[in-house]
Amino acid sequence: MERLLIGASQKIPLVHMDADKGVIELKGRSTPEDTDKLFGPIIKWVEAYVNEAKPLTIVNFHFEYFNSSSTKALMRLINKMVALEKKDSYEIEINWLYFDEDMLEYGQDFEELSGLTFNFIESDYSNINFDLESY
Repeated sequence: MERLLIGASQKIPLVHMDADKGVIELKGRSTPEDTDKLFGPIIKWVEAYVNEAKPLTIVNFHFEYFNSSSTKALMRLINKMVALEKKDSYEIEINWLYFDEDMLEYGQDFEELSGLTFNFIESDYSNINFDLESY
């Protein structure tokens, strides 16, 4: 399965999805003008991944900010992880990195709505690596 890499911009988060490693990562800002254009390929990739997932999937979210349409898309993505975890022998580790109380609260809301357990990690947003070459 091909990796999915999308470079970050002022409105689009860095997206790194690697089936071989069982890693899904989104970080940055998510305020796209067309949420479906951004999240459509992400959801499609995750749907394919669910059929050949690693026993442990690590999901890292590290957002500075996201808008309401991104919130809905993120919930769709998280719900795909819920479906995967319900399968026998699959484990999901969700790391929600935050740098302020608002982002912490959003993560807590996603945790409550999904029923998954999140690891909340306070982080310094200024140290995020957005270099695609490192993936």
